[in-house]
Amino acid sequence: MGSSKKIFSGVFWSVITNIVNALYGFIMIPILISHFGKAEYGLIGLAQSVNAYMRLMDLGLTSTNVRFFSNWLAEGDNTKVKKLFSTCTAFYGCIGLINALVLICVLVFSDAIFNVTPEQDIILKKLFGILALSALISWFTSCYTQIIQATENVAWTQKRLLITKVLMVLVLIITILLDLSIPIYYFLTVLCNWLILPWVVRKVREVAPMVSFIPHFDKSVFKEILPYTINLFLFSIFQFSYNNLQPVFLGMRNTVETVSDYKVVMGIVGVCSSITSVFLNAMLPSSSKAIANKDQRAYDMIAYKGTKYIMIFLGFCVFGMITIDRDLLTLYVGDSFLYLIPCLNLILIALLSRHMNAIASLILGGTDLKPIVRMTAFSAISALLVSWFLIPMYGMLAVAFSVICFELLQGLFYYFYYFPRIMNIRSGYIFISIFIPVTLAGIICYAIVSWIPSTTSLYLNVLFKGSSFALIYLMIMFFYVNKEDRTFLFRMLKRQ
Repeated sequence: MGSSKKIFSGVFWSVITNIVNALYGFIMIPILISHFGKAEYGLIGLAQSVNAYMRLMDLGLTSTNVRFFSNWLAEGDNTKVKKLFSTCTAFYGCIGLINALVLICVLVFSDAIFNVTPEQDIILKKLFGILALSALISWFTSCYTQIIQATENVAWTQKRLLITKVLMVLVLIITILLDLSIPIYYFLTVLCNWLILPWVVRKVREVAPMVSFIPHFDKSVFKEILPYTINLFLFSIFQFSYNNLQPVFLGMRNTVETVSDYKVVMGIVGVCSSITSVFLNAMLPSSSKAIANKDQRAYDMIAYKGTKYIMIFLGFCVFGMITIDRDLLTLYVGDSFLYLIPCLNLILIALLSRHMNAIASLILGGTDLKPIVRMTAFSAISALLVSWFLIPMYGMLAVAFSVICFELLQGLFYYFYYFPRIMNIRSGYIFISIFIPVTLAGIICYAIVSWIPSTTSLYLNVLFKGSSFALIYLMIMFFYVNKEDRTFLFRMLKRQ
């Protein structure tokens, strides 16, 4: 299977997985808020946010490993692949132990760190204990998935994640039927992630039989990847902080209830946001391979075709959700949360800038990350300052202003400097021929569907307005893409 077919297959199954994730979140969040209570459910979001920040200890190795595994496999250098796999297994094992110890420290002093009641603190301590155990296992096995993805088997990993999600749905059902506590529910949910490990290990043996699962740190190979991973880490630390400090700031500068507001909004926004990461992760192995082989044709296809397909899909999700926002949010968590609609729509519109993720995969597949590190640092710090100072006054709306600030600064930098001067990519063509037409199509579809009268049934509103938007949007996109694009997409869909 060629790289373009593997990219499409990876994207296709990643989108399916993310749709299932979105449906799971759509069902899970309101059910758990109703079952446990808004404040108590907010404890899960708070614990996850604190632990999510520990992912910075990855030091950027996730994308670094995929890049170097891809390059060395393309070059046939199995010795370096073997050394890197053993080195990262040893490194991740140490990081997992450190992560667990940090979470235990937070567990001990949680009552002094967070604004929670004594009863809530007891639950929070148990959640941190579960996360500490999870950290040991998830860190140690991180490298397994990375080498599978490096062989352009993204679709395989996504299919296995679907199994995990099915198990999580069963846990949710059992939790409601047996009235399980928050800690037991969370432990069973975490357990679902570990059950696919035997399949993962077997797949690693299949695609990379030369590697050893015994940890062994090799200084020479680590020294070779270190310059790249340091730059990527500096880039990631600001991007990661921007993404994960928002709910922490809400918990510190406002109330636990606003953390639940954040989880509700991001549960919907996450559908669009995850799609952008889907394209990035699926394209990174092929982008690294194209750069390693100096394949200009593949490079241009990813830059322009990839951006077009991402923008079409992103426009569909963003404007489709804005079209049904009120009915969707009411079905999701009830009409008492309708005050979140402005926050939801502002963040959705800001996410249109993520159409650049196809080109981002080419950036990560290269070596010069210093300019984007500096710009990401500036954007993230500026956006977090907006959150910090505005959250006491505006709550969740401050997060929306922060997202707009970050995405706008990033977009201006890439379009006016990095794309044309560093990557020799025609940013004007992308904006005029891709971004503008798809955005206008989304606005037109929204305007047409908004004239459709609502019924008394929320389900019918979502179904009818959503399907009407989809039909009109797809008709416009059919005439927007050329014959070559249509032939390729139909052939790939038939194959999947």
